[in-house]
Amino acid sequence: MSYLMFLSNIEEQGTTNNELAKRACVTKQMMSKIVGLLEEEGYIYTQKNPSDSRSSIIFLNARGKELFVALEGCMQEARTKFDSIVGHDRMEQVIETMYTLVTELEKTDQ
Repeated sequence: MSYLMFLSNIEEQGTTNNELAKRACVTKQMMSKIVGLLEEEGYIYTQKNPSDSRSSIIFLNARGKELFVALEGCMQEARTKFDSIVGHDRMEQVIETMYTLVTELEKTDQ
C-alpha cells in the first residue's frame, strides 16, 4: 500500500525514473530502489528508453493494472457505504473540504 503513490504516477505510455522521482519528491537513487522493489514484486516492468539509452521507461504490468482496478472497486464500495450513512450531498461536502485543505496545505509547504 505504501507504494501506491509511486504506482499512481506511472503513465500509460510509460514514465522515466527521473519523472517519478520529481513527482514523488524523492531522490533519483531512492526512486531507483523503489522501482527495483516494485519490479521484483511484479507490479511494473522497465524498457530501455529509445531516445536516451542511459535511462529506462517504467510501465505498469498486468498485476499493477489489476491492483488499480481492485482499488477502484474498493473505493466505490466505501463511497457507497459513506453515502448511505451521511447522504451523498454531505459526503460531497466532505470531499470538497478535504480537497481544499490538501490544496492549501500544499501551498504552504512550497
